[in-house]
Amino acid sequence: MIPVPHSLDPPGSRLLDALASTGQLTGGSHPATIVASTGLGPGPVLSAMVQRARDRGNVRVLVLSVLGVHPDARAPRLRELWEIEETARESGLPVLTLRLAPIIGPHSPLWMKLRSRPRLGPEGNTLLNPVAESDVVETLAKAFREEEDWSGWYEVAGEEVLTLAELAALAQHAGPALPEGAGAWEPALREMAEARLADPAPWRQRFDLRPVRVIEQAGAWN
Repeated sequence: MIPVPHSLDPPGSRLLDALASTGQLTGGSHPATIVASTGLGPGPVLSAMVQRARDRGNVRVLVLSVLGVHPDARAPRLRELWEIEETARESGLPVLTLRLAPIIGPHSPLWMKLRSRPRLGPEGNTLLNPVAESDVVETLAKAFREEEDWSGWYEVAGEEVLTLAELAALAQHAGPALPEGAGAWEPALREMAEARLADPAPWRQRFDLRPVRVIEQAGAWN
């Protein structure tokens, strides 16, 4: 059994629940996995889990991070995620870090938020590499099935570069407007603003994926 903390901040718990629904988090001879992200608790909580894991053996760490993490980031959550990444790297355990771009899909909080037609203002000019939620779940499925080569960090991002306003326009053309308050900014707008454009090629090659093209699929996400 792989321990999965359900207190993780979005999108962590949702992604793991989606993966668990496929039955791929149980059984097999794979190592146990610590899943680390914000929401797990204060820094000492992860440190204590890592220490217990070292004593137990046959344990690895998955860090669910986001684009834009940096020790000097303005957004507090980005600084916290950097500290989590550092704690994992210093653990001596096998560590796989996934830095997620804004996640979209027919039921993703960000997509539903954009379908509610919120006012964007200057934030509409923010450049993004949105990634399909199905591609993120597939990445997790492939990662959990691995028994070796659990290492490195990857930017999990789509290949298309869109402004937030362009992404909002795609959402608005996908179907009727949703009620005000639908969905959520995931990640927060100020975190999106700090994320640099990603290089998805290493992720795509590492996990043998052909990412969903948002412009081609968005019309069906209604």
